[in-house]
Amino acid sequence: MSEEFDDDSFGILSPEEMKNIQEEYRKQKLKETLTGPIISTFIHVLLIIGASFFKGETKPPNANVEVTQKMEEVVEEPPPPPPPPPPPPEPEMNEQAETINPEITEVVDVTEDTATEVDEITDEPPAAEVFDEVELMSDVKPSTSPLTSAKMFSSRSPNAKANAVRKYGGSSGAQKALGNALNWLAKNQNPDGTWGQGHPEAMTSLAILTFLAHGETGKSKNYGKVVSSGIANLVKWGNSGNFPIGRNKTRNVYEHALVAYALSEAFAMTGSYSIKPAMNKTIKFICDKQHENGGYMYGYATKGDSNFSNACWNWQAMKAAKVAGCDVEELPGAIEKSIAHMKKFATSTGFYYRLQSKDKRDPSMRAVGVLCMQLLGAQDDPICRRLGDIMIKEDLKLLGWNHHGSVTKPAAFYLYWMYYMTQAMFQRGGSDWKSWNNLFQKHLLENQHPDGYWNSPAKGVETDRFSMADIDDKVYSTTLCALQLTVYYRYLPSSVIKKSSGKASTAKAQKVNSGEEVIDIF
Repeated sequence: MSEEFDDDSFGILSPEEMKNIQEEYRKQKLKETLTGPIISTFIHVLLIIGASFFKGETKPPNANVEVTQKMEEVVEEPPPPPPPPPPPPEPEMNEQAETINPEITEVVDVTEDTATEVDEITDEPPAAEVFDEVELMSDVKPSTSPLTSAKMFSSRSPNAKANAVRKYGGSSGAQKALGNALNWLAKNQNPDGTWGQGHPEAMTSLAILTFLAHGETGKSKNYGKVVSSGIANLVKWGNSGNFPIGRNKTRNVYEHALVAYALSEAFAMTGSYSIKPAMNKTIKFICDKQHENGGYMYGYATKGDSNFSNACWNWQAMKAAKVAGCDVEELPGAIEKSIAHMKKFATSTGFYYRLQSKDKRDPSMRAVGVLCMQLLGAQDDPICRRLGDIMIKEDLKLLGWNHHGSVTKPAAFYLYWMYYMTQAMFQRGGSDWKSWNNLFQKHLLENQHPDGYWNSPAKGVETDRFSMADIDDKVYSTTLCALQLTVYYRYLPSSVIKKSSGKASTAKAQKVNSGEEVIDIF
């Protein structure tokens, strides 16, 4: 049995053989374990050595590109713009001005005195109903004229008005009366923005001139819509080309001139270029239709007789247009002809009414001529000074609220005469102005209707004729009276302009001495 089970037959290894086999196994395992890392290490070393010899292409840095880590992108909105700075406070009133006129015991601040705050001017936009034809508040571009409106109309600002009223002797009661008149005019404006019935073109012009004289424009808090709608009608008439403007085919020499006058002041006050074309058209017509002798005549006749009263509103319109920056080429020459006309036809006592008439010179035409010479730059002419002396010596006694008689009587057109007299005396200044100022305010205060309007005492002469009845009479009378009460600040007196200009250059001094205008009073 032992022979059948031999150790070799079953492959049983000896201990020495088993030990050799185990040694070989460990060597093989160690070799397999170390071969992979050694090869990997060798390859990485070769790569590093190869990279050290490789020169890649480098790009310059882009200064405009900011590399940020895009995690969760947060967009931060810019902060809102800061609010505009508050407007500067109004300048303090000149304390010295309160003692300039000791005769006025009660002084009014025209920005606060009236119950209706009639002269508060704000920068608020006008009412939405402003007429599209005017666009007074949009695209305002002030005039580039060397005679800038800022200088000519600077006294119409609220604080300047208050100082002017104090300085030149305006009373508190008179300024309240003016506020009542403005309120009455505003309430009696027609729904279409005009005034009056028989002569709406003339009445609307006079009303707008009154509001503008008080510093009111389309921006005014209380009267913005009133002024804007009125100017819209003026622009419409001026752009129509249906000249001369007005319903009466001969007396429209007054109406057309008044429309041109109001348009010119409106442009000077607002700088709105939507007004300028209408102003230029109406002024060009006035220049083209000037009488060959430098005056004007009914129906704008250019030959034969001429009428001094016809000329006065046309001359005032010319001056307003010049100040406003009107660029009608004929305007400067027309003004020169106007001044020459007044100098040529002045007499020792005044000016004619109808050139071919030999009647005595009327106080009304004397006042008209003196004021127009002052406005057009001839205030220092000996003729102007001499006739002004007559006015204060002889015409002052005509100041009385009464019917002066027929059309041939002195100052028969009472408010017409009074309107020119007040302005002419103010321009003269000094004791002449004080003498007139102490009286005319009193007359206006005593004769104003409780509702705020006036009616001329010259019924049948000055009013109630030529389609003027009731509302036209009231608008005409009220505007002429109200305009007198704005005299303190409507146009600076020529003496103030000269004083404020300082030492003039030789060229300017020569122009003044020669009667040529530099910057005067309108």
